[in-house]
Amino acid sequence: MKHLIYKIKNKLFRFSKEALKIKKPSYEELIKYKSFDKTLNNKLILSFGAGRCGQNWFAKIFNSHSNWIGTCERFSEFEAFFRFITYYDLPIDKKSFFKLFIMASNRDLAKYNNTLIASPYFSFSVKELFQNLNPNYLFFNIRSPIKSVESFYRKGWYFYLNDFVNNKVPIIDQSNNLTRSFSRIVPNDEFFDEWLKLTRIGKITWFWCTTNKAIFDEFNKIKDIDKFIFKLEDINQNYDFYLRLCSKFNFQNKISEKEFYNVINKAPNMGPRDKYEYKDWSSLEKKEFEIIIKRIFPYYEDIKTNI
Repeated sequence: MKHLIYKIKNKLFRFSKEALKIKKPSYEELIKYKSFDKTLNNKLILSFGAGRCGQNWFAKIFNSHSNWIGTCERFSEFEAFFRFITYYDLPIDKKSFFKLFIMASNRDLAKYNNTLIASPYFSFSVKELFQNLNPNYLFFNIRSPIKSVESFYRKGWYFYLNDFVNNKVPIIDQSNNLTRSFSRIVPNDEFFDEWLKLTRIGKITWFWCTTNKAIFDEFNKIKDIDKFIFKLEDINQNYDFYLRLCSKFNFQNKISEKEFYNVINKAPNMGPRDKYEYKDWSSLEKKEFEIIIKRIFPYYEDIKTNI
């Protein structure tokens, strides 16, 4: 019943002004803003995350205010392909991707003054997106490894992998959805053969670690810009946190506590499969999880929310 109510509330959101605000614009509209000049009054935020970390919900918080637009995976197929060619270092010119993102941010700034652009598909391109889009702020959204892996598992990550993998990299996941097909990356080094033998939990843990490490490493190297880290466990449904956001980013028309708690209903992304929680994992799955965390990205407990 709870899940049904959640779905109904989200369907109602699709008819709201806020939903129309973040509808994907046509190329014909975007090109009108090709020559827009950003001013000191315009603020652009780029948000990076591995996925399943609250980026969609976070963007909807910003989008709930008249002087901001907040989007997540607005051009999902393009963004997934962008990460695919970046991660596998394919010989494809990325200038057109940057032009698309620039025109989209120009449109946002012209219409709403400020914009937050979030996508898990930016995860291996922190430095080059920073250099090409010239943001005012960088965000790093992250969620606990256990909750993240549980969530990816429920979304079906690597579910069909063994049906078609041929031991060659890169591969495209089996799906009738291009975004999903390009998003399921696999190891592009000697770890690939070992990775194939892992359980789905182990494979997903590798993805969580590798993606967050890529963001974390480049995020820390960038200087001379305001950077914020948000751990979902610290900020989720936390109205005091929202008030700090209001102050820092000058939200117009501050929303009430009740309205803030309802933002979650504007950002549906539950997986289609049954939950598979850590307490139900096998001893092998738990062992793989612990080994991979320690090997690749053992830093989560040391990371702090900094707003």
